[in-house]
Amino acid sequence: MNRAEILDYVECWSNGEWFEPPVSFAGLAKSFRASTHHSSALFFKANVLASTFRPHRWLSRHAFERWALDFLTFGNGYLERRRNMVGGTLRLEPALAKYVRRKADFSGFVYVNGWQERHEFAPDSVFQLVRPDINQEVYGLPEYLSSLHSAWLNESSTLFRRKYYENGSHAGFILYMTDAAQKQDDVDNMRDALKNAKGPGELPQRVHVRAGRQEGRHPAHSRVRGRREGRVLQHQERDAR
Repeated sequence: MNRAEILDYVECWSNGEWFEPPVSFAGLAKSFRASTHHSSALFFKANVLASTFRPHRWLSRHAFERWALDFLTFGNGYLERRRNMVGGTLRLEPALAKYVRRKADFSGFVYVNGWQERHEFAPDSVFQLVRPDINQEVYGLPEYLSSLHSAWLNESSTLFRRKYYENGSHAGFILYMTDAAQKQDDVDNMRDALKNAKGPGELPQRVHVRAGRQEGRHPAHSRVRGRREGRVLQHQERDAR
């Protein structure tokens, strides 16, 4: 999913049994929580729809909310009609859009969870709600695809700043020791103390030992600071929604 060619598709290709979606639905599911402004917008829409829905004996409010969230996330919503012993409708159950595929002969749908696990739905038992796409008519696509790059950039900047903080770089400096009279044991102890104060990651600290100068040891004032463009990007990504 994390490629500039995310929208450069033409059609849904068939593997002989079913059509593959034009974009990775697993990637859309992974990106669902990439940003608070992304998932919260989808949750808000689903909650509004659920609050205005009138429950039916075939479709509960909870089932409708699941169906609505699937439709908003993947651009496809599937309802399976479960039948009773005499063939009548028992209830309508949402099927996870992440795993539902249309059969290659358009005769129905199949549930694919992994390459070995598959379940073929009974004919005429699945209703598909589609958000139309301009390039193909097999699957729908969500309307937020163009904003995914912003959500991924927001996620990457947040993870980088978390790692920068956790590995101790937010409090880092370079310690210069220029007194030739320093004991090697003291130098080793200070080096170990600096190393243990940081977790795994970038921007390691170093201890420099040089020949004698007037100042024996001092921290350099050119402290590494993380810039704050990430916050600007977060606000832009939020306002874009």
